[in-house]
Amino acid sequence: MNLIQVFGSENGEIPRELSVRTETFTILLLGVLLISFLLISLSRLYNTKSLKTVIAIFFKNTSIDQELKENMNLGSLSSVFLIFNYFISFSLCCFLYLNRFMLLDNFSATIIALIIPFGLFLIETVGLILLAWFTGEQKQLFSIHVITLTGNQFIGISFAMLSLLWIMNPEFNKLFLSIFLGLFLMRYFVRLLKNSYIVLLNGVSWYYLILYFCTLEILPLFIIYYYVIKNFHL
Repeated sequence: MNLIQVFGSENGEIPRELSVRTETFTILLLGVLLISFLLISLSRLYNTKSLKTVIAIFFKNTSIDQELKENMNLGSLSSVFLIFNYFISFSLCCFLYLNRFMLLDNFSATIIALIIPFGLFLIETVGLILLAWFTGEQKQLFSIHVITLTGNQFIGISFAMLSLLWIMNPEFNKLFLSIFLGLFLMRYFVRLLKNSYIVLLNGVSWYYLILYFCTLEILPLFIIYYYVIKNFHL
């Protein structure tokens, strides 16, 4: 066995530092994912109907408030655990995309991956609060708030399952990226369609609906996109 095989260089010098092994990094990602599955398990432990309720609400257009009233309180521990899972699993999927496709370093990928879920969550929730205050339709817009939160909970569960497959099968990166983007777009359009339906059903004017989408959802997303592209050279 020659020196090149042992030390990995032609002059036989011992490298100053060892590279981080891929297996170690995978274990770290799985450790983060373990927290996500722990939160899902705790949610079901406190309320055995929590997962079933979230899935049912995501695919329903009517009787949403009644479904929650009978099966899960939106402010309960089960609900809170699923919201925290949303942040972790969504951030993990974003990190995998930024690290494996955009080839960002671990620090930059982690920062952006954490900002994206929290930023979207603030845009969605603060936007609803501002719309309710501006229109004076707090009661009528409560169902939209429910749809937003339960939609996050549902997609958080989906992202957790996807993250597990993505981490363990890096050779299928493109496939899992397509699934990730598909789930994100599905959740976004389902939310917009259901929210629009409920807003109009409750008698809120089309004017407020257009104002909400243009100023409180589309514009912030455009600003965030422009900032990330300009400052991180993506």
